[in-house]
Amino acid sequence: MRGAGSRDERHTSAAGGQLNAKQLSSHISNAGSADALLTLFAAHSTSLNHIHAANLWNKLGKQRIERRHEERLEQLVQRTLHLVSSCEAHCSRVISDSLARDPSRWGVVDRSQLHQWQLWLSLERGADGQQHLLSESQRKLCCDAMQDTQVTISEFQRSVAAALAAVQHGFEEEHLEPRTGYSLDLALPSSRVAVEVDGPSHFLLPDGRGVRKPNGPTLLKRRLLRAAGWRVISVPFYEWNGFATASERHTYLQRLLG
Repeated sequence: MRGAGSRDERHTSAAGGQLNAKQLSSHISNAGSADALLTLFAAHSTSLNHIHAANLWNKLGKQRIERRHEERLEQLVQRTLHLVSSCEAHCSRVISDSLARDPSRWGVVDRSQLHQWQLWLSLERGADGQQHLLSESQRKLCCDAMQDTQVTISEFQRSVAAALAAVQHGFEEEHLEPRTGYSLDLALPSSRVAVEVDGPSHFLLPDGRGVRKPNGPTLLKRRLLRAAGWRVISVPFYEWNGFATASERHTYLQRLLG
């Protein structure tokens, strides 16, 4: 134990046991639980930068999150939003310069993520977000990457599509939404209604109460689609698998669409 304490001391600065930026990044990378990650955040929240926040969220997405974590998670959300707001202008300038110099350095996944960020700025940040948008040609480059993402249709989705066709006509499968670049599992464009067929990969592991919450990419997709004027309906796999008959599934879909 004495040796471990000595190592801890070597990883902190002399002033108040605070870690410098590099040390904090190392501690986040080595943390093995949600408790350890959130304890790090609580102890060093004022010195947290945008890289630390991104690493924290990445690591937390792989941990079991329980109800007792909610207060600190909300504090991390607020700190993250503050960091995003403070670095928008700098990030926009750096990204724009990099894209202008050599677009090929940005892969499809990178450009797709940039597109999602640009959507958030344009759909949710109003006039303040407009000043941080990339050029029109750069936005198109990112949107094209989003639209080029390969889509795989699962048996689960085919099952929901077949049942939905029996309930209401007109839904299109894998509808490409032009403004956001998202492919909608099932969509009724005339009414701007989207039905998302959410398999296990769309959810976090069950929490202490056995509840499975949507993961970050799923929540972001729903949020941006709603901001673009779509009504988004989720069909979770664990609810769909609970129905034994076609009649039960039809009734379930009718209730969701009602």
